[in-house]
Amino acid sequence: MPIDSFTVLFFGLCTKLLLGGLFVMFWLKNRFASWFAWWGAALFLGCVTGGLFMLRPTFENFVTIGIGNATLLTAMACCWQGSRAFHHCRPLWLPVLATPALWLVLCLIPQFMASVAIRIVVSAMIAAPMLLMSAVEFWHGRREQLPSRGAVVIVFLSFALVFAIRIPLIGVLPFPFGALPMEPGWLGAFNLIMFAHTILLAVLLVSMSKERLEFDQRIQALTDPLTGALNRRAFVLRSERLLQRHQYESAPLCVLFLDLDYFKSLNDEYGHSAGDDVLVHFVNVVNTSIRPTDFVFRMGGEEFCCLLPYTNTEQAHRVAERIRHQFEIARTNTAGASIKATVSIGIASTEIFGYDIETLTWHADMAVYAAKRRGRNQAVVSTADGGHASGRRGRAVAAM
Repeated sequence: MPIDSFTVLFFGLCTKLLLGGLFVMFWLKNRFASWFAWWGAALFLGCVTGGLFMLRPTFENFVTIGIGNATLLTAMACCWQGSRAFHHCRPLWLPVLATPALWLVLCLIPQFMASVAIRIVVSAMIAAPMLLMSAVEFWHGRREQLPSRGAVVIVFLSFALVFAIRIPLIGVLPFPFGALPMEPGWLGAFNLIMFAHTILLAVLLVSMSKERLEFDQRIQALTDPLTGALNRRAFVLRSERLLQRHQYESAPLCVLFLDLDYFKSLNDEYGHSAGDDVLVHFVNVVNTSIRPTDFVFRMGGEEFCCLLPYTNTEQAHRVAERIRHQFEIARTNTAGASIKATVSIGIASTEIFGYDIETLTWHADMAVYAAKRRGRNQAVVSTADGGHASGRRGRAVAAM
């Protein structure tokens, strides 16, 4: 039984109309999600295309061939711009505006309108690259690890292939796959393939947008909104996993506890806004002084903690001294003032205290108190005998 092309087009039109409306609603609820507006526009243009193509068996003219294909190609351009918007790139309006204009101008040429083969080649050369560029946009954004991303890339590549393969099939298969006389079964199959790709893409794009939202919410739940550092909750989760792995591998890990000196006095003198600027500046200094594999957490107020995986006591002390020195020489420019601040740092290592995070943080915290008693602005190592080895203002210390 041949596939009824009219039925496929009708159901496709209704489905695209519904999905387009949903996408626009998603965009209206979150104006930052402009990709839903682009994809909604693509679906609405697909509805126009479907409606005009439903008239095609009755008569072929500039309306069905010209405007119908122009709206289809514009929908492809909108898909591409939606992919760019999803990755926070500015839209390229030239493809959106020039694509239908170019097609309509070509349709004014009698030889172009009379040749099915030429129309297939031109439409494929416009549609396939734009769908391919949509796949490329999602591939380039793969650092954002969203589970549905790979499937979206594959479907866009498949969609591009559907149009590109029409060129070598021009003299082999009936229209719309090729340029031979149209047969209802082949037309229905082509429309069904288009419909299936559209539905699959719509589902995957919604799924991927939901995955991004959930990922952003997880990040926000684990991030300090002021400084961008990880928060105490993230510290508990991350430290448990790291210590389990390091204990299994018998690898060293160090905890740094960092407390800004005289922070309350700084707030009283310059104001809380200036104090916030100092905290933000301090986190920037820490991030430039540690490795990408290290972690900085804001534990509360002016207290911070660093986890240094695969780091022994001597290495951790060098890191602490680098942070202390860089923060001491740097100044925070805020509220018309140049503020100088310092930090006291306590160090505890699994080489001495084992793989219990509460024990490590307690000893690192006690080392900070020792640094405060000894004059602040120094790094202190907590030792096995309960004492603390320190280096005043940058002098090297011997661990243990």
